[in-house]
Amino acid sequence: MRVKVSVKGASSIVTLPFEEYVAGAVRAEVLPSTLRARSASAALDAQAVVSRTYAAANLGRHAAEGYDLCDTTHCQVYRPAPPGDAQGDAAARAVWATRGMVLTYAGRVIQALFHADCGGRTAAAATVWGGTEAPYLESVEDWWCTGRPEARWTFAAEERGLLQALNADARTRVGERMQRVEIVSRDASGRALAVTLVGSKTISIRAETFRAVVTQAFGARSIRSTRFEASRDGARLRFAGVGFGHGVGLCQGGTARRAEAGQTPAEILAHYFAGTRLQSGRPARARPELAGSLFSR
Repeated sequence: MRVKVSVKGASSIVTLPFEEYVAGAVRAEVLPSTLRARSASAALDAQAVVSRTYAAANLGRHAAEGYDLCDTTHCQVYRPAPPGDAQGDAAARAVWATRGMVLTYAGRVIQALFHADCGGRTAAAATVWGGTEAPYLESVEDWWCTGRPEARWTFAAEERGLLQALNADARTRVGERMQRVEIVSRDASGRALAVTLVGSKTISIRAETFRAVVTQAFGARSIRSTRFEASRDGARLRFAGVGFGHGVGLCQGGTARRAEAGQTPAEILAHYFAGTRLQSGRPARARPELAGSLFSR
């Protein structure tokens, strides 16, 4: 497969074996502490299956640009093995242990989405982005991820800086003033579905769109999820929430704790992707219309 890889601002397209790419995705997408933990083999095996499944379902996503996948969160983050350790690191071992295994639903490879931390309940893909429903990407409880202090976050931005970020995108352009962010509706997990931006103009948009615009300007650790509250504090707008990522599919925080408790990779995957089947071989790819309705983390 062909992957666009960026190093120190320079990009190139590299051709590499499929399973080598999967190892690089696992290596980049999980925390270093998980890669080092002795009890993390089940979590790494589950991530290997998910990363392989995602890659199989989305090969050719960038075909018009001359490659299959990129090395950013638009596809999956990818990192090659450390020099001299291409076969010996934990990610490579997990890929070897699960080689060829993918998740399917109704005979097709699924869109195996994942995120860092659900905060206690995952989100349904259809409520986050709209579009085609995926029965295996519904909201599920995850009490293994509940109460983790590291899941809670706060972010504050000066009105001027936030206004500049919003006006840089046509979907959130509010004009010369920004007064407040109102949460219009929430889903079953408590995540904001729709927000109203009240400024010189009043705009109603999906909460995930608002989050994407803000993180584009302030980084991924600004508004970490759409499960948040918003308030005004003088010239600043404050956000306090729980979780990290879009919340759809496999929760890496919950997966790590499930692995520590002794759950197998199959048990972990069955919880987050209900109704799917773990199989080897070359099943059909996910429906194109479904792939087009889902977006990056």
